[in-house]
Amino acid sequence: MNSFRTNYGFVLKNIKKNKKLMQSQKNIEGKTFVIAGGTRGIGFSIAEHLLKRGANVAILGKTKDPHPKLENTIDSAVKKLSLKSLTGKVHGEICDVRDFNSITDSKDKIFKKFGAIDGVVINASALCLNSTLRQSQKEIDLMTGVNIKGSFNVGQVYIDTIQKTSTHPHVLMISPPLEMLHNEDWWIHHFYYSMSKFNMSMMAKFWNEEFPEIGINTLWPRTTIDTAPVRNLLGGQSMVNISRTPDIMGTAASIILGSCPKTIHGNNFIDDEVCISADIPVEQFRVDEKIDEKSLMPDFFC
Repeated sequence: MNSFRTNYGFVLKNIKKNKKLMQSQKNIEGKTFVIAGGTRGIGFSIAEHLLKRGANVAILGKTKDPHPKLENTIDSAVKKLSLKSLTGKVHGEICDVRDFNSITDSKDKIFKKFGAIDGVVINASALCLNSTLRQSQKEIDLMTGVNIKGSFNVGQVYIDTIQKTSTHPHVLMISPPLEMLHNEDWWIHHFYYSMSKFNMSMMAKFWNEEFPEIGINTLWPRTTIDTAPVRNLLGGQSMVNISRTPDIMGTAASIILGSCPKTIHGNNFIDDEVCISADIPVEQFRVDEKIDEKSLMPDFFC
């Protein structure tokens, strides 16, 4: 862990502002965004920040009954988000992105409720970190079904509706920058997971070419984020303490989705770069305010 932090440590001075990102900001009050994987963590935070800007939000998730290690069901997430919204409306749909019919059914219900869909955030993801010889078939099937097939199908279904009904069309993929493709450290310890996530980034890259009228971008965190995978799989409270809160991803996503899709498209964004472009101090997002910024854990599960 220490060597990883040394090699990939956070360097604030290297972050440059994206002036176009802020110059292209639009009023998104009344616009409707769908978040696949929106019941907790990053997806929930994105929903929260979109609602604060007056947008309508529909969250997709497959957690119907309470889980001992996972926060929220689809119903409790909607209830919590409703309390945070002043103008935007919140809706939730049970959806398993591995099931194409589940995706289309939820989309139809959301469209019937709101009359248009302006954007989709593809955040649903399965994380099973194992080396090549230790990766089980069950894990491979899960990551294939959610990260690759599920992401493609969510994109396919929602892009069709977005391009037909929206005047502010966006697709935001929560996946890593393609530049990471060339660094073996991001691959050799969890090859299949990395491959599945880069499939998502490739979708965004070439959908951007196929659908030039839609603002299609990716977003990825600079550091580990205090989410269920970090708490339950990647190091518990000690890892949480050197992470940032999901709010940084929610803040960054709302800025990207609030931008002009004709101007902001084809980008691989990092969360703190987006926030700094908006003059938002990133220090506020540390889980432990006593931890120095350069001591935070760089994100490594991509």
